[in-house]
Amino acid sequence: MQRHRKKLWYLAQQGSLQHPPPPTSEAGPQPTSEAGTSKLRSTDFPDHVPVLNVLLEDFKRLYEGPDPSPKLINNVQSKLHRIRQFIGWMSHGKKNLGHLTFMADLPNIRGWVKSLRNNKMTLSTTLHYLKNVRQFIVFMEETPPSTSRLGKTQLKLIKREITVSIMAWKRPVVLHQMRVKGQKDAIMHTIKELHECRRLALVAIPKLFSRLEKQHTSMAQGNLFGYVTAYLASLYGHRLGVFLNMTDVQVSQAVHGPEKDDYLIKVEEHKTNESFGTAKLLLTDKEYGWLIDLIQLKTKLAKGKPMSKYVFFNTTFSQDRNLTKYLQRAWLEMQLRGIPTFTSLRSAIATFARDRHGEDSQERKSMARLMCHDTATSDKFYTMDLTIAQARKGRLLFEEAQKEEVESGKKKHESPPPQSEESEKDGEESVTGTKKKRKKKHHERPPPQSEESEKDGEETDGEETAEDEESQEATPEGEATTEIATTTSDKKSTPSVTRSRAKKRCRVLLSPLKQSPHKLSNRIGVRRSRKGATRRKL
Repeated sequence: MQRHRKKLWYLAQQGSLQHPPPPTSEAGPQPTSEAGTSKLRSTDFPDHVPVLNVLLEDFKRLYEGPDPSPKLINNVQSKLHRIRQFIGWMSHGKKNLGHLTFMADLPNIRGWVKSLRNNKMTLSTTLHYLKNVRQFIVFMEETPPSTSRLGKTQLKLIKREITVSIMAWKRPVVLHQMRVKGQKDAIMHTIKELHECRRLALVAIPKLFSRLEKQHTSMAQGNLFGYVTAYLASLYGHRLGVFLNMTDVQVSQAVHGPEKDDYLIKVEEHKTNESFGTAKLLLTDKEYGWLIDLIQLKTKLAKGKPMSKYVFFNTTFSQDRNLTKYLQRAWLEMQLRGIPTFTSLRSAIATFARDRHGEDSQERKSMARLMCHDTATSDKFYTMDLTIAQARKGRLLFEEAQKEEVESGKKKHESPPPQSEESEKDGEESVTGTKKKRKKKHHERPPPQSEESEKDGEETDGEETAEDEESQEATPEGEATTEIATTTSDKKSTPSVTRSRAKKRCRVLLSPLKQSPHKLSNRIGVRRSRKGATRRKL
């Protein structure tokens, strides 16, 4: 720690950590190769039409914003190139271009889309053409120029035609992305290669520093940058922009952790700073010393000349944009497999994090935050693409699920456990006893009675009805009705109560249906007459 503080103090005294604006010799954003290598038919943009020039200039200012970065300027230039290709195709051989009515030719739009399909460009690039043209049509729909004679309906038709083409193009694009992903997985770096890269870099970096102190060469400087970036990229998987935009001030203002003597560097300018904030690198004391030595080396070689604020510099002491080349050269010297890029190392680390810790694990989310990686974007396209090991695990899940289903089906069809001989005998006796009782009760008929016996029967009618109710309790069909009858027996013998009791007894007697309905109705009538006679006597 003391050694690093001394170096930083020495650099601050020399003014190395106070950077002037970048020199004008730095190359500005260059147009992409796509802008000059299109193989569509020669469709020159009509530069003589002021309306189109004003439209494209307004579109450019809108998407660049007030303070565009070099990367954003490059992206907007690519958009404008694609839109110019579309306008050149649509305006070919047309007149009165200032009215913009040539844009409403739907068959010509379909011909342009077909030419994109026949052109030898990747499917993703073709989809970018369609999306950029739709953005321009939406821009025209919201702010149409004064000379335009395109109606709202025509603009909606143009936008709908482009949208339908995009929807039809999505399926082959997704399949293309899956094929590209499969090719990347076939040559993806292994965990063993990443460990070997860091092990060899730890040995080579001190030797390269000592060589540069003795004799500085651009080749040795590039090799040093390659080994340092390979070491850090194989550990954290950061993008190229994180290393390109790392400044001397950010390194000097790193947060020091005294417990384990480590340093936290926060890089502000990178691709996903809007979503993740600063990109973070936690370095050990030795790793942090490498970056301090690079800043000191740049100050020593500059000898008071203007320097850029970036840690990795070229021979003119400006930002070095050849870090990928240096990385590949160092990888080749380490005799490792394949040709790496910062993106390939990042993909390998993100894939290992997903496979080792699980898709929804907290460990994977923590790693994604550190490397500024949006897992939702990658899972949107690549979750359906499984390796052979993942497919093998899925097959085992299917087999286990079907095995459990078969076992549960066997358990359902299994017979109940056998009973003992004593329990079987008891069950048989109880069943046969109830059957005999039922037969006796339902087949008994009352004997013919004389007048005297009828009078005597009137006196004992209440007892007989009670006995009939008790006998019906033994039958399972009359259990519910007899319970209701016993509960209501405590009530007074009002006419309504007696009628309800008679109805319940009728239901109890009718439930077995062992006798004919005519005989049952006669018995019920006799009993009702007896009850009436007893009431009159009382």
